[in-house]
Amino acid sequence: MKSTAFVSNERWRLILALIILCAVVMRLAATWVLAQPLESDSLSYFTMAQSLAERGELVDIYGQHVFFSAGYPLFLSPFFAVFGSSIGVALGVNAVLCVIGTWLIYRLALTISGNRFAGALAAAAYAVWLPGIWNATMLAKENLSTPLLLAIALCAIDVARNKRPIRAAMVGGLLWGAALVTGGSALLLCAGIAIALLVLWRAQGFFAPALAGGLGFLVGAAVMLAPWLYATDQMVGRPVLTTNAAFNLYLGNNPAATGKFVSIADTPMGRNWEATRLKLGEVGNADRLQAEAMRWIRENLARAAELAACKLAYFWQPNLMDAEVVGASKAFVLIRLVEVIQYGLIVVFGLAALRSRLIAGDAKWIFAAMIVGFWLVHAAAYIITRYRDPVMPLLIVLAVIPVAKWLEQFILRRITRHAA
Repeated sequence: MKSTAFVSNERWRLILALIILCAVVMRLAATWVLAQPLESDSLSYFTMAQSLAERGELVDIYGQHVFFSAGYPLFLSPFFAVFGSSIGVALGVNAVLCVIGTWLIYRLALTISGNRFAGALAAAAYAVWLPGIWNATMLAKENLSTPLLLAIALCAIDVARNKRPIRAAMVGGLLWGAALVTGGSALLLCAGIAIALLVLWRAQGFFAPALAGGLGFLVGAAVMLAPWLYATDQMVGRPVLTTNAAFNLYLGNNPAATGKFVSIADTPMGRNWEATRLKLGEVGNADRLQAEAMRWIRENLARAAELAACKLAYFWQPNLMDAEVVGASKAFVLIRLVEVIQYGLIVVFGLAALRSRLIAGDAKWIFAAMIVGFWLVHAAAYIITRYRDPVMPLLIVLAVIPVAKWLEQFILRRITRHAA
């Protein structure tokens, strides 16, 4: 699938710039219209970034250091230090991340298709992707985890195609480490790099390049993770990525678990929650929650397996309207309907594209490994709709490439007909 000939490279750059501008404007407009309140996770991320920028201490609204994944507030804090700690600065950073993410999705589609039209169409689809717009209106870690995931995929493609594979693998390791600090759901994204190394091994016919790439990946991951693990050891007395993982594991595996979010107050551990949390501290409380979750799983294997299957199904469940949304306003109903249609088209066309000859086999395997890995991790805890948002751009890229080919052929036929 070669690049379209009826538009020059300069024009494509202009088109991409306009698409990126459109993506940013839409997100800023949505931010102004929705005026999201600073609460819950968003307030914690803001507080963590503010405390680090102003006092050099990473603390959330509950006085904890590493309960919430720190990657996003760590990214915000330098901007807060320079421009001041404000919601406006944070939303501005979201806009910057939108620029990076839109460019990455363009680059990824172009890399695996060789077609600038496919790249531009993928970027345009991402620009109008409603969950992406929604996340940009608030302080959500998905604003950072999405471009990190896209960049890991791009590194994996470079590794598989022997384009400076050691450097690409090392950068992939750095990005994977950053993604882990941003959210534990990135744990199995390394499967994309692993598949890329296997493809490289098969293509080269001997093991040394793949081994060197694997070592480069581990070095990159260590360079990123080691300082964070040292910092957490100093803050809470143990090197951990986060103390939130045990909390989420328990919420997903207890007598009150449903597969979706339940409040800790509705679980057996909810009694005297605050007093016990303060008494045991972050690490002690996390150990208690993990032990209780694992005990419940061992004693209720069938129910735990059923819940895990439900979570995997909920992960792909469309964000359907509930009675509260239907009763709110016609505008919200229309927006949610558009989102469901977008989601359905992306999933159907994206999965169908895995059989398309327009997409190289290495890209298919890498994308499939990353999507499945990201999906399977979520069987452990619980599901909220936005948890799948970081992986959706991979499906957007897959979905768009065959559509771009069809549109390109249609445009060329029209041009030829008019010229005749």
